[in-house]
Amino acid sequence: MKKFALALLVSSSVFAATPPMMPMDRDHKIGIQNSILTQVNGNTISVMDVKKKLDVAFHHAYPSLADSNAARFQFYQNSWRHAFMEMIDNELILADAEEKEIKVTEGEVREEVENRFGPNVLKTLDKIGLTYDEAWKMVKSEMLVQRMVWYFIQSKAIQSVTPQDLRQAYRLYIKENPSYQEWKYRVISIRGDSPESIQNLSQELHNILVESGLNPDAIQSKLKEFESTHPSCTIQVSNEYKAKDQELSEAHRNALAAILPGQYGAPSIQTSRKEKKTISRIFYLADKVDHPAPSFDEMAQTLKNDLIQKAMASESTHYITKLRKHYGYDADHLKQSVPDNLTPFSLQ
Repeated sequence: MKKFALALLVSSSVFAATPPMMPMDRDHKIGIQNSILTQVNGNTISVMDVKKKLDVAFHHAYPSLADSNAARFQFYQNSWRHAFMEMIDNELILADAEEKEIKVTEGEVREEVENRFGPNVLKTLDKIGLTYDEAWKMVKSEMLVQRMVWYFIQSKAIQSVTPQDLRQAYRLYIKENPSYQEWKYRVISIRGDSPESIQNLSQELHNILVESGLNPDAIQSKLKEFESTHPSCTIQVSNEYKAKDQELSEAHRNALAAILPGQYGAPSIQTSRKEKKTISRIFYLADKVDHPAPSFDEMAQTLKNDLIQKAMASESTHYITKLRKHYGYDADHLKQSVPDNLTPFSLQ
């Protein structure tokens, strides 16, 4: 059976959160305000039921924090409401599984219990605070939910993604992530008062640069020598720029397009409005790297998975809405019985 992460319903995904950042502390105790949170299809869900589910998740996710009640409390605080809502949905799915006579065998459950809790199951469960019967029931329920999710959400989502959908997704991806070139370059600027002199000086300097075949760093001494023998101008060498096509100004793009890596471009002369001086710029292209857009074959599986995930989210919502209507579960009353400011756990 193929497995994909669900936006809803898959229990293990609820607890893949940032680990609690609390010190190890055995002195603190966790206070629990136990109460019935809701009733789904004749079955009640209490704060203690939610706690047991959280304890199993905490054991698997953060075994090194097993002795820290402070860390466990933080985990409860961050996860209990999400776990509770998931338990509601799971109860509805279990009712649907019973109605449709979907089952898992005792052998399958036993194998999964051993996989989750290791060879010494009873010792592990004792650490978590669960009985064997509670663990068995929890694992069996989760396996049934996963099976139902496969039948009525995942398989439908997979079948709904067509080759045409995939091609369209690729076209949109390429539109948002087109191929591009990355440029690494330096700019040598020559400033002076006279346009005529700067034009001649920049051409002279350009000839020196080209004949040397060296990059701007290796020719620093020649640049200083040139500047000292031509006091009417100043020379400045920029740091190396690194930019993509879309980040380049039109002037820089046009200048760089005319030269190859390791070459100097022809001088480009303009008047600075701010400095009121003539400036000649010589571009040096250090490197140009092509970044082609990935091919359809390279992106197909990733795009397909993304489409399936979106379809699964839609199918999940549709399925749960259908179950709530079928079993007469009114989720609106949760706002009264489980208000937003409810805090069933406290650190004492």
